[in-house]
Amino acid sequence: MARLKPDMSKIKNLDDANLILKEIGLLERELDRIDTQAHKIINKIKGEAVKKGEQARKRITELSATIGAYAEYNRDELFKDRKTVELSFGSFGFRKSTSIRCRKSTIELLKKAKLLWCIRVKEEPDKDAMASLNDETLARVDAVRKVKDDFFCKVNKEEINKNLLQKQVKSA
Repeated sequence: MARLKPDMSKIKNLDDANLILKEIGLLERELDRIDTQAHKIINKIKGEAVKKGEQARKRITELSATIGAYAEYNRDELFKDRKTVELSFGSFGFRKSTSIRCRKSTIELLKKAKLLWCIRVKEEPDKDAMASLNDETLARVDAVRKVKDDFFCKVNKEEINKNLLQKQVKSA
């Protein structure tokens, strides 16, 4: 994408800047309308897809349960020396899986039992806390404070809406 070079000749005073802010606001409003319309269409399509696929998902669940019941009933015969049965249209079998379920009290109980190696602690700099440090201290910990003036422009949507409403009233 080419770099944008602003045309400063369009702004000669604050009134010109105000009109440009108004145009930005109108364009943002149009984008919001377009995005809202797109989201409605996307959500409608997703809803239709869920409905269309409902029978297929239900049938897949039923068929998988049928194979699962068959596998469980014939487990000794089918899985004597293997964990998976390979067929021309796919495979089925049993996999060992392990999961640990924890309760709210688990962390405290791990601490009491001195099983600290079982507790994960994510270490990262707290930049909000570091903001209170002076520049010398920041330098000692290989950090630096960067201060910059970021340009912003904020549209007053209320005024733009009032202006549009006034135009509609005048033209009616």
